[in-house]
Amino acid sequence: MILLPKLVISADFYISSQTSNEISRFNSDTLQVEQSFDVPQGPVHLVFDHGSQIFYISHPDKGLVSVFDTKTHELLKVIETGGQPFGMVLDTEKEKLFITDWSRDAVLVINTISQQMVDILAVGKSPAGIAIDTIGRKIFVANRGSDSVTVLDADTPKLLATIKTGESPYALAFNQQKNQIYVGCVKSNLVTVIDANSYQVIAKVGSIKTPYGVAVATDGESFYVTSQAENKLVVFDANTLRVTNRISSGKMPESVSLSQNNQHAFVVNWFSNSLSVIDLIADKQIRSVPLRSGSRIITLAN
Repeated sequence: MILLPKLVISADFYISSQTSNEISRFNSDTLQVEQSFDVPQGPVHLVFDHGSQIFYISHPDKGLVSVFDTKTHELLKVIETGGQPFGMVLDTEKEKLFITDWSRDAVLVINTISQQMVDILAVGKSPAGIAIDTIGRKIFVANRGSDSVTVLDADTPKLLATIKTGESPYALAFNQQKNQIYVGCVKSNLVTVIDANSYQVIAKVGSIKTPYGVAVATDGESFYVTSQAENKLVVFDANTLRVTNRISSGKMPESVSLSQNNQHAFVVNWFSNSLSVIDLIADKQIRSVPLRSGSRIITLAN
């Protein structure tokens, strides 16, 4: 019998560095930053369109969204949006990109074929985080200045609901398996859990000091929230909505992304200029990877 070599599938994550004006590519197999490249000033959020082999970057300080080639990292286009484009989510079903506009209290709609802005939808004050339910065709927006989540129809310019949350909701994530929305409320030091069908608040859980980033496991059984004031990654059971662990990270963790097998969490630490590699089986940080100054958001690229 011939033994074939074990196939190792590595995943790339991209990390934005707002003050360094760079994007870094982190390989989750080697646990190293393998490449960095320059982008327009003040990059924050990143979204990948795998079908078109491009990715989008928001630049709130410049009022634009840049478009890059996934393979060559060549700048393909700059979309002038005005305002302060911030959080982004791609609608893979209808070829649209939804972007929160912090200063205009709106969600911008970009047609990903023409790469033109086609609509501006009113939401609450200072919208930040955004998520999509592609099956239920809903957009969820965290309005930091209004202490609420706006629910929009993903296909028509229709407001479906406005849901009160804790104080200063910033990041949110949608759990497709549980049909729930998890909203980190920065000033209330808690997570608001919302039923995505009834729009009712199921629970307000915590306490978490300054919850900032939220991620959901691919199986929907757990979710993860960064606690900036505690320098921790807080682990929740999605069934009981209880905290199951608090794992140390670097200073002021901002965003978090998970490996495809849910065995590792990758946490960007704003004040440490580092990436914490956290083993979710051993419940501990196993490596701290240096990052560029002002690193903010980590996004799975493949």
